[in-house]
Amino acid sequence: MTAAQTIRKRITDQGPDSLWNFDDFVTLPQHAVAKTLSRLAKEGLILRVRKGLYYYPKATALGLSQPGASALFAKAIKKSKDVTVYSGGTASFQNLGITTQIPAQYTILGELTSRKIQIGKMTARIQRRSLAHLGGASQEDVWVLDSIRNLKHVPDSTPAEAVAKILRNFHDAHRPMKKLLRFAQGEPPRVRAVLGAIAEQLGYRGPETRSLKKSLNPLTKFHIEITSVLSNAASWNIV
Repeated sequence: MTAAQTIRKRITDQGPDSLWNFDDFVTLPQHAVAKTLSRLAKEGLILRVRKGLYYYPKATALGLSQPGASALFAKAIKKSKDVTVYSGGTASFQNLGITTQIPAQYTILGELTSRKIQIGKMTARIQRRSLAHLGGASQEDVWVLDSIRNLKHVPDSTPAEAVAKILRNFHDAHRPMKKLLRFAQGEPPRVRAVLGAIAEQLGYRGPETRSLKKSLNPLTKFHIEITSVLSNAASWNIV
């Protein structure tokens, strides 16, 4: 199989709504990669987003799909630095169905210098955050943790309304709890408390919730105003 055939197959096998750059084909001659990606863009199989960055769209009733802004920024950052990054901020609320508001500015979480970056007319703020405890976490895992971390900042919503929607998201998506509870061990105390309470409310009882509760200072109270949707909030020092 030629380099061109390998590139085409890898892109189509991955499927639509995927982003590609030269770093995705490091085992192939880079001149062949550049030439093939350019040719595939001219054929219309992929779209050129910016120099060295391409998108494989999917056909929709409204035409070809466009890449998500958060994914674009994450891919652009990974191209320049070999780091793990996630989207966060308002995108967390939006992707979990907590808000319908579109971010005016996107947030990228990672162990990078805090700064702003721009792709076309879109701007993102890199928020420096330690991710050492999130090894193996999916983007959705991070959206859940980031949403809980920022409950008081959900656009057009109260913390109680946001938690109610998070509970509904867990139920509808059949989201596994055990892994999230493990990741929460490295999160701030208020995140541990809220996620532990959510897990118990959903009927999860296991060593992970007990471990989270033991990690909390019994004298610390969390003033989050979500007791109306979490009947067990008081047992997690949430008032």
